[in-house]
Amino acid sequence: MDGHSVKNIFEDTGYLFLYDKFNYQFYVSGLFDSLDQERIISDFLSAFAFDEKNPLFFDDFSFYFNCFHYSQQKQQMLDFLRTDYDDHIC
Repeated sequence: MDGHSVKNIFEDTGYLFLYDKFNYQFYVSGLFDSLDQERIISDFLSAFAFDEKNPLFFDDFSFYFNCFHYSQQKQQMLDFLRTDYDDHIC
């Protein structure tokens, strides 16, 4: 995903201060490079509450995002593998 799209997502969710703080680290680490859906970033930013006054390190932000992304991928796989039969098991 390109930097302009990422910046727009951060701006739309009200976390432009995080983008301004970490945009170089996003570029260098490639944190969002392999993402194909913008929804993952916006869902992550909506689920977590970041405050401009509280200090946040990029490593912490990256860890939170990777945990969130992994849990979303795992849930999608479970939903894909779940059959209608599983809902009727007593």
